[in-house]
Amino acid sequence: MTRQLPERDEIFLDHVASFVPDLDRAAALYERIGFRLTPFTEQRNRTPEGLVSAGMANRCAMLREGYLELLTAVGDTELAGQFHAATGRYVGLHLIAFSLADPQAAHARLAEEGFRPKPPVTLTRPVEGPEGEVGEARFTVLRVPPETMPEGRIQVLQHHTESLVWQGRHLAHDNGVVALKGVLLAVPDPQETAERFGRFLGRRPKRRDARWLLELQRGICVFVVPEDLETVAPGVPAAATSPAIVATALGSSDPGLTRERFQAGGLQATAAGSGETLYRFPPEVGGSASVVPAEAPLSALSWAS
Repeated sequence: MTRQLPERDEIFLDHVASFVPDLDRAAALYERIGFRLTPFTEQRNRTPEGLVSAGMANRCAMLREGYLELLTAVGDTELAGQFHAATGRYVGLHLIAFSLADPQAAHARLAEEGFRPKPPVTLTRPVEGPEGEVGEARFTVLRVPPETMPEGRIQVLQHHTESLVWQGRHLAHDNGVVALKGVLLAVPDPQETAERFGRFLGRRPKRRDARWLLELQRGICVFVVPEDLETVAPGVPAAATSPAIVATALGSSDPGLTRERFQAGGLQATAAGSGETLYRFPPEVGGSASVVPAEAPLSALSWAS
């Protein structure tokens, strides 16, 4: 399996999450288009007083590189309140998580850069192991006040239980999708946003025509103004509001199989470039996805080339 966890000062695009009010309906769509999802799991915070509900629950499509999360609110917490505010704007992609190896150093850097990071949170969720045993997936998560990163719930984390989170039985999807390769954001000021994300992650963005790009050791973030979406990413629907996370880039081991399963599940397909196909998700999930061959470089992605 591809190495999931970053080392030393590496930064990986770890996962994205779609905020969905109706998790059952969203999960049914994902399964219909060929994803094998993890079971429903409620997230919990480990505190000195014990485990406390985070007010959120998920189901995930684990990939050989990263994963896709369907996230919903199940309680009355600060995170649940943020979820309801976000889905009041639109249903779809609202979370980008980046993984790293040293959350303490990241916390210090975020504070120095003025992001006012909250104390690290130990997030857990119960996970059934391959032999039926119940384990505990654990993560150290760093979050910042929402107003400092208004594009969504933008966070960094460290994984502590790789073998529990990425179990082989969850990685074989019937649609050929194996990797999360990038994310596209529509924002009022791409330069300001890209430079702020760069400070958030300790990386330097670069400009390419109307876009700003932030390349990581694994994955890429691309920033455009909403008016340029049609030019930069033909087929991606115009953002109903800005800022917005509008699309992901997925790598497939068999793009033909992906097209077959996605279309059979009701997704609309648009040829976006040589070897690239764009799919629009229905309202219960929201957003779009560009699919390219898994082995293709990021330059094969129309909105990142």
